[in-house]
Amino acid sequence: MIDQLTIQKLRDLPIVEVAEQLGLHVSHGRCLCPFHDDTHPSLTFRRGKNSYRCFVCNASGSGPIDLVMRMQGKSFIDACRWLADDSNIIIEDRKPIKKVYENKLLRHSETDVRHLEKLIHTPHLNAEAQRFLFDERRISPDVVRECGLTSIDKPVPMSGNINGSWFNAPSLLIPYRDYEGRLLSVQARYLGTDKEKSRFQFPKGSICGIYNICELRKLTKGDELYITEGVSDCLAMLSSGRHAIAIPSATLLKKEDVATITQHLPPDTRLNMCPDRDAPGERLYLDLKALFPNLIRHQLPEGYKDFGQWWASNGSIIM
Repeated sequence: MIDQLTIQKLRDLPIVEVAEQLGLHVSHGRCLCPFHDDTHPSLTFRRGKNSYRCFVCNASGSGPIDLVMRMQGKSFIDACRWLADDSNIIIEDRKPIKKVYENKLLRHSETDVRHLEKLIHTPHLNAEAQRFLFDERRISPDVVRECGLTSIDKPVPMSGNINGSWFNAPSLLIPYRDYEGRLLSVQARYLGTDKEKSRFQFPKGSICGIYNICELRKLTKGDELYITEGVSDCLAMLSSGRHAIAIPSATLLKKEDVATITQHLPPDTRLNMCPDRDAPGERLYLDLKALFPNLIRHQLPEGYKDFGQWWASNGSIIM
């Protein structure tokens, strides 16, 4: 199941941006209608109500979830997962767990950290992970090693309970650690071509807090720290030589995370952010600005959605 708060966040995604992600070319709030043989743009988007309507075939809907369902023939749940993956909104895996005998299998009631430690103990980057990190994202090998990134070639259980949830494969495995460096959980970033599989996965019961929070231990008085949205941007920022941490997505900023940042920041730390060029990124920046009034905004150049995309295109050039 998907909780109502996450569903509402998906419904609030700008419908025009979602339409463009679906391959529609929107100009002045209109585009060719994909639901009939259209030669003159007749599908109209109402930004204020986040809805769409075709005045020829009468196709209409009340939000981006409905648009994805209609265009791609997906169920409500699958449409939500597609939107979440495309918008970097994390949906916790809530697959039902089969009943098993306690004396045969580990009960899956919380994150199995010991099992996850074994998965990441010996780092290994398969061909998909190397392509994604080094060819597509231009992440520094030193950053990859320091962050303990690894990968899997085939699906593996998220815990010692083989009847529980499994990580999809091939996937990049990203360790999440606390301020002291202790493992909290592991996030899987799917690198395959099956569009039905979730792009991001966390084991049930995971603490989806700040990524790379132990970076704060490296800071000294007056240093700069960049807060990014998502792990990929954080890895890119680290590759550029900056100190960086990440909120896993714009929907996962928690009070306890803010308290952790505040507690461990050295005096006079200068906070920075390059907000993603989309509505969730802007909301995250405004939320952080309200909490940290001295947060400095850096505007991405036109044509770049996020810092990771900019870094992949410009490499060693400092923005």
